[in-house]
Amino acid sequence: MTKHLLKSIGKIVEESGSNKISIFTQNLKIDGNIFMPEGKCEECHDDFITLENALICRLSDYCNCNKDKCDCNDYMCFKYDWLNISIDNIVTFSIIQ
Repeated sequence: MTKHLLKSIGKIVEESGSNKISIFTQNLKIDGNIFMPEGKCEECHDDFITLENALICRLSDYCNCNKDKCDCNDYMCFKYDWLNISIDNIVTFSIIQ
């Protein structure tokens, strides 16, 4: 099952021409650039996605909502040069243009 997700992400990246991704897990929002060896996902690892220039935010700290509006705070996030994300923990993702 995990390899299918990697192939799907790889195909979307190739078709869109963008390697920027936003990933959500149960507790985290993660933005970054997908690292693909040789530009193709055939060389990707089966169990995780590697991101370059990743920005990781805990959802509980990132957004505060009340009845009128929600405020989200990028300053509550942490930056990493490289980050590996377990495929099993991904709830949803979006490739960003």
